[in-house]
Amino acid sequence: MGTLIAMAYPTKLFANQADHTYVKCGTGGKAWGCWGGKTGGTELRRGTGSTKRANCIAKPNEKAGIKCYLINGVCHQAANRILLPAGITVRGARGYSISEALFGTYGRVGIWPCKSPFDKCASTTGDLPECTEAALSARAAKAAPLRALSSGDKLDWHYINGVLQIYDEATPMIKSQATTAAQASAFHLKLFMYMAEFHLGPMLDKTLAKRLKQVRNDTEKARLKIEKPFAVNEAGAADFVEAFDRLTLDFQDEMANAMTAEQYLTLFDLKPDERVVLTDRNIVAKVFKLK
Repeated sequence: MGTLIAMAYPTKLFANQADHTYVKCGTGGKAWGCWGGKTGGTELRRGTGSTKRANCIAKPNEKAGIKCYLINGVCHQAANRILLPAGITVRGARGYSISEALFGTYGRVGIWPCKSPFDKCASTTGDLPECTEAALSARAAKAAPLRALSSGDKLDWHYINGVLQIYDEATPMIKSQATTAAQASAFHLKLFMYMAEFHLGPMLDKTLAKRLKQVRNDTEKARLKIEKPFAVNEAGAADFVEAFDRLTLDFQDEMANAMTAEQYLTLFDLKPDERVVLTDRNIVAKVFKLK
């Protein structure tokens, strides 16, 4: 069985920009860009899994079915999909927890035509030739030793199983061309509250849970207001990207106001006064043809 490695690098254009993430196999013979670059990163973690399956999931164009950038997800969701055979995520990348809160672990339900069902390629097994140990030179093999999953990674797998159950239950809705805003909002609220309950544990009392639900619901309503005009060409790409950045910052402001510093750091892996944007300017320029 091959090895899949979660990779990340900081974007240098803006100090408050989230890390870009991508995936490569343990030999370094194959990498998947996840909407962006696929070299120059540092390792977050690695796990054992079928590299053929990862490659199947990554199709088309190494985006893993995350069809519309900033609507269905960003690089984090594409990378998480590709990493599924190894049972790991890009946890630890700067800004990832904000991304997960807004898009989900494996992507967000999009308005038509931005549907983004998750093809897990469950029947695909084995490894790509370039990702097998035979493809490594003796020197490279010594530089990339196999490592057991850490306790944190094992806890991730427990978390991932719960996330996948929520996605699986919602598969008909996710695939439907007639998904309503109410259905999508309920799905993403369920994902977010699972995230909050898992990470906050006993810190999440009824009062805080109610407040977090309200903030997440309000954010989803705000997103639909900026996505619908863009989808029907009533708003330009530049306006959409700017509005999405503003929404992301507002979400963090509201969450920081709702929680203590300890709660915020525990849930989002950021200090309450830190802010990140999820739009990668290099990707945005290519996707939306912006300068």
